[in-house]
Amino acid sequence: MISQPNIHIPYNPKNQLNSETLNSSGLITMFVKFIIYGIAIVGVAQFLMWQVIKEEQGMKFSEESSVEALQSVLLLFSGIALTYGIVVYKNWRPLLILITEFLFISLVREQDAYLDLHYFDGAWQTIVILSLPFPIYFAIIRRKKLMDNLKVYTSLFAFGIMTSGVLTTYIFSRLYGRKIFWMAAMENGYMRDVKNISEESLETYGYLLIFIASIELIFLIKRLDERSKNVIKVASNLNAATFKIVQDKF
Repeated sequence: MISQPNIHIPYNPKNQLNSETLNSSGLITMFVKFIIYGIAIVGVAQFLMWQVIKEEQGMKFSEESSVEALQSVLLLFSGIALTYGIVVYKNWRPLLILITEFLFISLVREQDAYLDLHYFDGAWQTIVILSLPFPIYFAIIRRKKLMDNLKVYTSLFAFGIMTSGVLTTYIFSRLYGRKIFWMAAMENGYMRDVKNISEESLETYGYLLIFIASIELIFLIKRLDERSKNVIKVASNLNAATFKIVQDKF
């Protein structure tokens, strides 16, 4: 029987320095992200203010407003980022396809007024139904990989942001924008514009969070993929070195 040789790796003080450098790099990255995301939020808030000033009373943040267009753009770019991930990172395709489908449904839903007006009533529902079979089928046949993806994804920072965006957009903004709530708040001075501005602003902020979460997810997948390749490379080199040592003994 051939025993495995003991490979001793001497202590190197540089390893400690490398660890500290990585920690410092991580902190710097977090700080840079905070600044970038903060600028994005300020930019969206400023855009909303400009639109309030620009749009006519009684038509503020309507279905034809630039705010609705911004929401669609955020969804579109979120979908593009995830589509890139689908093409490049095949091990994450089951999860990315499902999230992309969810964003596609949201994007089509945002165009409901346009589709109903220019095509037929219920056009957006038809498009959504036609788009469902492939993602569902793919999720079923790759369900084991999907579960593996979900186990990792739910522990990531990107999942927290995505959850916040979804809850803000699809639950809180809808409840916050209820007419009965604003009628009770303003009583005889009820103004529909105020309700629309509040609801659509929250919805836009939620879409921004979803966009940030999509970008975060792709960067995290890229980092995990590179780390996995490095582990495989190190393991392969170690196996090759062990084989060479054993061969030399004989």
